[in-house]
Parts: sequence; structure tokens; C-alpha cells
Amino acid sequence: MTIKIKALARKNPQDITAPPKYYATKVNQGEISLKKLSATIAQMSTVSKTDVYAVLMAFTEIIPPSLEEGKIVRLGDLGSFHISLKSTVSDSAEEVSASNVERLKLMFRPSFELKNQVEGFAVSKI
Repeated sequence: MTIKIKALARKNPQDITAPPKYYATKVNQGEISLKKLSATIAQMSTVSKTDVYAVLMAFTEIIPPSLEEGKIVRLGDLGSFHISLKSTVSDSAEEVSASNVERLKLMFRPSFELKNQVEGFAVSKI
């Protein structure tokens, strides 16, 4: 299996009259649901599809409270989730408060192992 790409034309927003440049963009090949993921994991193990699904559903319920507590959620060879934020600038530490926070962002940092696997994927043009 390979990552499929196609050419995408993009204009230069600083020079609209310039001819477009072409960039490679990934073509999505569908998605995999939690149920399908559970079935696939069950086929690879002695655990039933229902048990795998229950564990994965519990997993999706335990991550948000852990992140809200300010914890990094480490998933071994998969990577980790953490919260990042964007805030307005203040002139002094005393002026910084929760109202400075403009937005929270969920971040995923893949493990070294996962990153290396992804970097080794084959790519082909459709």
C-alpha cells in the first residue's frame, strides 16, 4: 500500500497575476471507524471485537479528563497527546490570567518509532 498523491494548483496570494504553482497533495483513501479498528485488532489477538471496542471507548473517555488535569497522555510506541495554548501578551507576570488564553489546541506527538515508520511509506501519483 502506498500514499496516493495528486497535483494541486495554487496561486501566489502576493502576486495573483503569476501563473499557479503545483504542489503534491495527499489523496485520502477513506477512513477506518472505531468498530472496524476493533474488529481488526480482535483478528490479531485472542480478545473479542466487543472487548476491544469497549477498551477503545473507555480510552476515548479517559483521555480528555487526563488532559484537563494538565497531564501528558503517553501511549508507548504510538506517541503522546498534550494540550497547547495560544494567549495574548502581557507586560508583567501579574497581568497574566486565564482571560489571556485565546484557545486551547489538542496536540499529538508521534513516537520516534511511529515517525520512522511513516517516513518509510511509499508514495505514488494517481
